[in-house]
Amino acid sequence: MHRLAPVDLNDLGSIVGWLIGQWWVWAIVGAAALFFLILWIIPAAKVKPSEKFSTSDAEANEIALGFLQIRNLPSGPWNDPTASDLGPSEKSVLVEQWGVHTREEWLSNIERLTTVRRRREVWVLYLAVRVALAERLGRVPKAKEWLAAIVEEGGDKRDAKAFITAIEYIESEVRKRVGKDIVTPGLFVQTLDGYAIGQAVAMATWGVALGHGDVPEARSIIHAINVEARPAFSSWADFGLSYIAGRVMHWSDGRVDEKSFEKFGDGWADFKAAATETRNGPWATLPWTL
Repeated sequence: MHRLAPVDLNDLGSIVGWLIGQWWVWAIVGAAALFFLILWIIPAAKVKPSEKFSTSDAEANEIALGFLQIRNLPSGPWNDPTASDLGPSEKSVLVEQWGVHTREEWLSNIERLTTVRRRREVWVLYLAVRVALAERLGRVPKAKEWLAAIVEEGGDKRDAKAFITAIEYIESEVRKRVGKDIVTPGLFVQTLDGYAIGQAVAMATWGVALGHGDVPEARSIIHAINVEARPAFSSWADFGLSYIAGRVMHWSDGRVDEKSFEKFGDGWADFKAAATETRNGPWATLPWTL
C-alpha cells in the first residue's frame, strides 16, 4: 500500500494538491452527481391504464377511487375491473389474507369496508372535533387549539395529544412528498375512512379475478361505493390524504414515527402519480364530482 502524502493544513497549496491527488474521492462525488442529474432530467414514469377499458367516462371515474389500493397490491392497471395481473399465487395469498374463499365472504368484506370502515370511535370523535373547530375558525386549527377543544369535550389529554401529533406528522410528510400544489396548506385529515373505501373498490375488482362476480356486478358495487363515499370528501387530494393517513394509523396502531410512515405511508408515491397530469394520472384529469 502507498502511504498517504503528508498534508500541511497551514499551506493552501499543500491542501489543494492533496485534494487533487485523491482521484477516488472525486470519482465517487462525480458518480453521485451524475446519478442525481439523471434522476432530475429523466421524467417520472407515467401511469399506464389498460387499453381495454375507458379512462375518461363515469366508470373510469368511479374505479379511480380504488387507484391507491389497486396499485398497492398491485392487481393490474387502475382502470381494469378484472384485476388481470393477479396470478394463481397472488390469488391464493389474497384469499387467505382477506378470507374471501366464497362469494358470500367477498360480499361480506365489501360490506364491512363500506360500513365499519376500520373505524376506531375515539379517533372519529377527535377528528370530528377538529372539523367543527375549523368551521368555527374558518381555518385549520393549530395543535393547541385542537387539543384544548378535545379536552373541553371530555377527551383524555394525553391520548388526544399523541393522536394529534401522529395526524399532523402524517400530513406534513404527505404534503412534503406529494407536493404543496396538490396537498395544499388548507387541506387536512378530516376522516380516516379513505383507506377502507379505497380497499372496498379494489375488493370489488378482486372478486372478478377470483370468480366471485362478473364485471357488471363489480361496476354496480363500485358505483354504490362512490355514491355513498364521495360526499365526505372535497377532492381527490382530500381523499388521497385520508387514504394514506388511514393506512398509516391503522397498521401502526396510532404510533406514528419516521419508520412507521416509511413502511405504511409508501402510497404517497402513487398518490403523487395519480394527481399529476403529465404522468397521465387519472386524479389530475377526472372531476371529483360525478
